[in-house]
Amino acid sequence: MSRRQANRQSGFTLIEMLITMIVIGILSLAIASFIADWLQTASLAQARTSLLSNAQSALDNVSDDIRLSGSADQNNRWADNNGPSGNPYGWQSDSDTLVLARIAVTSQHDVIFSDPSKYITEKDNVIYFVSGKALYRRIIASDSPTTAAVTTCPTSDATPSCPADKMVARDVTAFSATYYDADENIVTPTNARSVQLSITLSYTQGGKTVTATYNTRMVFRNE
Repeated sequence: MSRRQANRQSGFTLIEMLITMIVIGILSLAIASFIADWLQTASLAQARTSLLSNAQSALDNVSDDIRLSGSADQNNRWADNNGPSGNPYGWQSDSDTLVLARIAVTSQHDVIFSDPSKYITEKDNVIYFVSGKALYRRIIASDSPTTAAVTTCPTSDATPSCPADKMVARDVTAFSATYYDADENIVTPTNARSVQLSITLSYTQGGKTVTATYNTRMVFRNE
């Protein structure tokens, strides 16, 4: 075999090299696309996990106040200068607003009784409501001079004596409350033994909408 024939047999032709480069390019694009899809899926899964954690944390806050509440009030029992539409008694427990009658305590955490002989406690109002895709918590302190509660206000109207409402969750697309009696019948808020809460958080990431919903149920003290 001549040297020229041996060199020709041991090398690659131009066409073979082009085909190899094309195949490698296709494989590289496929791998890159797979990695990009995997990264996006992982990112969306992480975002959904984060949203779910935030949703659970939000309802845990509401549950803590329910645990300390005797019941839900149909309307706020104490006047709120920043009530809905300027109505000082305009807050109303319904499917998307929760007005709690939370037991009032002193700064030393002693329960305040409005009728000690019957163990009837004084109540502050704690209100959960959605405004501008955020869930807020407003406090309306009772008129008891010893309550540790401090009435809160909208952020735009907050002052040192009336601090801003607490933002409990952002990116809220739905918040609902359903009220049940002891026989599992749906009832009005004031007749409720327990309340079922649901919150949905949602936002857009990378052109895709990420959503998470969390539900919980809590029992009132009913005293």
